[in-house]
Amino acid sequence: MVIYSDKTGLKYDTVEACVKAEKEYDEKVAAEKAAKEKALAEVKAKEEKVTADRKAAADKVETARKAMVEATKAYHEELARFCEKFGAYHVSFRTKPNERWADIFDDIFSPFWF
Repeated sequence: MVIYSDKTGLKYDTVEACVKAEKEYDEKVAAEKAAKEKALAEVKAKEEKVTADRKAAADKVETARKAMVEATKAYHEELARFCEKFGAYHVSFRTKPNERWADIFDDIFSPFWF
């Protein structure tokens, strides 16, 4: 008598051989499933770590931006007080021979960039 296994898709001569092959097949499928789950868990852990690192870096940037905004506000308040008291505040830019003009442009217009 020939026995066909739906799990393995093969034919066997005895019931015992079929049961043994199906058991081995089930163990193999379970091992593959466990390996996939482990790999998926590792990928998920790496993604969570990257997400946490990115959030921490973004928090540092946001803290620095807030400090910059507060410093700029304080600068403008002090500048306004000075101008009220003395009328004007003069700033001169001196360039070094190797300094780029773009740096001077950045110095002039940086208070308006946020």
